[in-house]
Amino acid sequence: MAIFIHNSLAGLVRMWKISELYQAVWVYINGSGFGVRERVLLGAVYINLCSSSRTDAEISLMFSHMQHNVSEAQSESQHMILLGDFNAHLDNLPDHFPEGHAAMLSRFSELGTTRLEQYKDRANTAGRCLRDIALETSLILTTGRGKGDNGQPTFFGYNPPFHLSRTEHLLMSTALFFYCKQISVLHEFDSADHRPLLCRFSCQRSLPHIDLRLPGQKIVKRGKGKLLVWRSEHKAAFVTHMLENETVLQSFRDSVRNQEHHFCYQLFLDLITHAADATGMTARQMSRRMQLGLPMAPWFDATCRDYKRRTFC
Repeated sequence: MAIFIHNSLAGLVRMWKISELYQAVWVYINGSGFGVRERVLLGAVYINLCSSSRTDAEISLMFSHMQHNVSEAQSESQHMILLGDFNAHLDNLPDHFPEGHAAMLSRFSELGTTRLEQYKDRANTAGRCLRDIALETSLILTTGRGKGDNGQPTFFGYNPPFHLSRTEHLLMSTALFFYCKQISVLHEFDSADHRPLLCRFSCQRSLPHIDLRLPGQKIVKRGKGKLLVWRSEHKAAFVTHMLENETVLQSFRDSVRNQEHHFCYQLFLDLITHAADATGMTARQMSRRMQLGLPMAPWFDATCRDYKRRTFC
């Protein structure tokens, strides 16, 4: 589990804790970028259900540990964001808020209605646990609550037929939900079988301490390069290859020690991609035509391919 921070925010973020029981990284972030004066505690979470082996009781225990951390975080800061891949499926039934939420329901009346949902889904144990955490801790579970979030799927898979589902979710405190301007799914991201959620906040005050001059970058160019494909049968070889790549590992340690963030990031990627290449965990990206099973047009000959290559590459 990791959090990538834009260079302009590097001086505004500080580690709080790491939760290994359910894989989470917690950081403090200066609240000015979210529209609030106080600091924000952000928890990035990955819940690995391993549904073939974990029982409902074991899944509930993982979420119990997470709820304990949420309560701890709320004692540290009144502003909080909890996000990540929870492997949680939600239905669109209304949430039954306990007593004490009248002010929040009055402020955000949409919370008392059925959840918007673009596809029909059935709640699983993780989904019910996640919803219980939101109800118990006064966090707003934003999935299907408007502001652009209509319950869009975030899991697509690599290859057709695609079985769409929504496993990524955002929870946030009421003040942050007020300043939340838009929530959307970032579809131009083909390096994984999941799509990230993009959340924008409205910030009315000036931010002189944040350098906004740095150019933005696309996360990945669609249709270029290789896909990383996890193969459980090769995981031992994958880990061994990473651990035995002493040259890159030592350079990575040195770059961490010297706070060379760009170089550290590149070495981290090299470790993963080299191990994936060596252990058969990469696959060439398929074109949209191949994904849909469409044949190549007979008139699209070598001349056309050469022109396409010179035009778009």
